[in-house]
Amino acid sequence: MSGFELIGALGTALSAGATVAGGVAEKRNQDFIAQQEEMKAQEELAASQREAQQSKREASLALSRQQALAAASGGGSGADAPTIVRLMSDVAGQGQMNASANLYGGQQRAAGLMDSAKGRRASGRASLLGSALGGFGQAASGAYKAFG
Repeated sequence: MSGFELIGALGTALSAGATVAGGVAEKRNQDFIAQQEEMKAQEELAASQREAQQSKREASLALSRQQALAAASGGGSGADAPTIVRLMSDVAGQGQMNASANLYGGQQRAAGLMDSAKGRRASGRASLLGSALGGFGQAASGAYKAFG
């Protein structure tokens, strides 16, 4: 084997190694981003739970205020005051609906982030496999040229 053939073979080996290293780096990068997305998904769930609790708390405070105002006005808040009861029921229903909407929104955002994380991991695996196959192909081609 001449010096040029040896240099060519070394160049091919280095190129193949660099191709594989690039795939490994891309897989690590995609895994890191996926991990960040999964953490953000957990944060979205926690935030939506806090928002739901806040919606329930606000509805509860509004109900207390309505009840106090009704009692202070002499209108009462029992079965003898159907308008007050209906208004309080509406506020309670709206509070529950707001809480449920907050939870649903957080769950949907979290699901989207988890799906994205799965896609990133798959992309990283595909990059790694592609680089390994590309590196093998480069090595085989270089070997054929050098020794074939």
